[in-house]
Amino acid sequence: MEVFTLKLNIFSLILARMVALLSVVPVFSGQALNFFYRMSIAAATALILTPVAQFPEPVYDLAQTHYFTLLLEQAFIGVVIGLALQFLFAAFQMAGEFFSVQMGFGISEVFDPVSQVSLPLLGTIKNLFAIYVFFVSGAHMYLFKALNYSIAKVPYLSVNFLTDANSHNGLYKFFIMLGSGMFLIALKIALPVMGTLLLISLTLGMLYKAAPQMNIMILGFPLKILVAFFVLAVTAPVIIELMFSQFSTLFDHLDELITTWPS
Repeated sequence: MEVFTLKLNIFSLILARMVALLSVVPVFSGQALNFFYRMSIAAATALILTPVAQFPEPVYDLAQTHYFTLLLEQAFIGVVIGLALQFLFAAFQMAGEFFSVQMGFGISEVFDPVSQVSLPLLGTIKNLFAIYVFFVSGAHMYLFKALNYSIAKVPYLSVNFLTDANSHNGLYKFFIMLGSGMFLIALKIALPVMGTLLLISLTLGMLYKAAPQMNIMILGFPLKILVAFFVLAVTAPVIIELMFSQFSTLFDHLDELITTWPS
């Protein structure tokens, strides 16, 4: 009976961490994945990891006295891992929003089932690229590896976690890096189209001054759309390659955070 209770406690702790992770990570969260299937994936993962997961002895003692606090700590760790990917997907969506207005698509929005918000058309296209890279690069499998790795490195949060300068700085620096890097990644992806549209706008402006009777500015709207989509098609392999590298970079930083995060 004691062994069963011990394994049940381990299962519930892993389940709490996995449910929190799947509740915030892109693709799996929101209405993109039914709640039943999300819970099924979390339960199956917890069942697989329960026989092999090794929690330190203090965790079992805390489970006897502060069980619900321990569950909240597990959920918090899962949320941190999931939010890291949310920042990256937000950068990809933002890249499309940078030049939507210049193309004339700023007013056209579609509902994105992944982020649960209405996004400009081009932001949704970039998001679909990101979902493709997410599965092709094996990032969905990394989530389960990161979960198992975080159990070994950060089984629980220390009592002085909120006042520990080292853990605070490590976590804060990680999210500051994600927030600042989000705009940089979006700019790198959107720069070819933004630069091309800027040159077209300058050219049309000079032609309008030279021949205002031709109403070139009105004729320039379909030209901008055509050229922008052509540039997107040409740079698509480069954009996808950049997305692959950003996923890899994010996972390296996340591994470093989990390794150095004191428990």
